[in-house]
Amino acid sequence: MGKISTFFSEVKQEMQAVDWPSKKDLRKNTFTVVTVVAIFAAFFLGVDTAITSILSLLG
Repeated sequence: MGKISTFFSEVKQEMQAVDWPSKKDLRKNTFTVVTVVAIFAAFFLGVDTAITSILSLLG
């Protein structure tokens, strides 16, 4: 049981040492991630549609 309590004690110490982002930074980073994911999704949708159209013309 001593190892478990030591583990959680060390976890608590490490979590206090973490430099958490501010709400402003968190919103900015979340917006950036969502935007980049949407751009990549649109790109791959376009590529997939183009490839599907080309293959349907050939076949």
